[in-house]
Amino acid sequence: MKSQRIISLNPGKNYEKVGEVNISTRSEIDTKISKAHKAKYYWASLGVKGRRMLLEPLYQEFINKQKEIQSLASQEMGMPISVSKLIDIEAGLRYMRGYLDLAPEWLAPETVFEDNHETHQLLFEPLGVAGISIPWNYPFCNFIWGVIQNLIIGNTVVFKHSEECPLTAKLLEEIVNSVELPEGVFNAIYGDGSDVGNYLMSSNLNCMYFTGSTRVGKHLYQVAAKSFIPALLELGGSAAGIVLEDVNIQETVKLIYEHRFINSGQTCDGLKRLIVHRSRFDELVDTLTHFLSTKKIGNPQDTDTDMGPLVAERQLVLLEEQVYDALKKGAKIITGGKRTSGIIGAYYNPTILTDITFDMRIWKEEVFGPVLPIVPYDTQEEAIALANDTEYGLGGYIYTTSLERALLISKLLQTGNISINGANYNMPQDSFGGYKNSGLGFEHGKEGLRDLCLKKIIAFKK
Repeated sequence: MKSQRIISLNPGKNYEKVGEVNISTRSEIDTKISKAHKAKYYWASLGVKGRRMLLEPLYQEFINKQKEIQSLASQEMGMPISVSKLIDIEAGLRYMRGYLDLAPEWLAPETVFEDNHETHQLLFEPLGVAGISIPWNYPFCNFIWGVIQNLIIGNTVVFKHSEECPLTAKLLEEIVNSVELPEGVFNAIYGDGSDVGNYLMSSNLNCMYFTGSTRVGKHLYQVAAKSFIPALLELGGSAAGIVLEDVNIQETVKLIYEHRFINSGQTCDGLKRLIVHRSRFDELVDTLTHFLSTKKIGNPQDTDTDMGPLVAERQLVLLEEQVYDALKKGAKIITGGKRTSGIIGAYYNPTILTDITFDMRIWKEEVFGPVLPIVPYDTQEEAIALANDTEYGLGGYIYTTSLERALLISKLLQTGNISINGANYNMPQDSFGGYKNSGLGFEHGKEGLRDLCLKKIIAFKK
């Protein structure tokens, strides 16, 4: 008989049990969807400013509970607390603050035509009930991205977090419920993607919001098509980084570490393939190898830990399979290439691979772990072609002292988001989304929030 509870295991501490949560039944899911439909009219009627007033206390409560959220998420998915405050908690709070402050302006009626006789206005209205499913890699920030964007717009929410962090999801639900939003506005359910998640997305929704793998995203797009509802899909990535010959290697290596190895390489738009000018190739590889040797791998709850485990044993096994495929096809291990010794859990050493061929899985697939294939190039045109040699297009990274060259290259890269010399494109004002198999639709910013709305034109005589 299939278990009716999700067991949360600590990947950083010998997979010991953290806790468990009841899996939502289909009857419970149906009830919460029904409540969301009943609440959607009142929630929409409040307008952006009315909803903002009700969400402000929630923002403050997240600030009050941030250490509790940070600690629990670290236990469940392994992000070191030394970095999670910055890249998960503070990032999520920054986005929520941005939505609350900017949505009234972004979603205000826009006059699109006016003459002496008529005015035409474009209005942005809620879609209704949003089914939301998010992954585990940034437990708090992903929650803010999915839930708060929809709530401030005026959509009511039926929300499922990843089964890898159910206790964090339960804590977030308790925090939301503590501020007493109108009944049915926010509804949380629990379970895995294939059963509970698929049932949710196949139910009576007005839109779906999904962050996860391309394989699941393509399936959900077909589900949305059958229901004839819009779907925002933020999917996988295999972002390339291009290192031009003019860089400062020491500074560039620090950025490469942040873009590839932070959160143990488990970032959708993170750097996953590095393309280096041949004249700087050996120097960069040597410098990066030394830099990685200075990083401490260990218990994510320790404040001096730089890199924690992967989220689960299954993720570790997949990573090993991808690396083994590369070695079998001739790749060379410069450093790493194996599980971390002396510590029990889903730990894998930060790894650099060279002698890459383009039929290797580490080049063709998304690699969700601390493994970086590095290849040389001779011409700028070759570097661009290598960067675009992927089915994905979510992130992109350029390292150079020449802004002019970087901007030229940026226009030729087939990806939705590009960072030049470490500039952070993850801000509430920046629309975020992917090309090719990295998703459909953009979120955040004026255009992103409007993508989660219905549009209506009203024309009237003066």
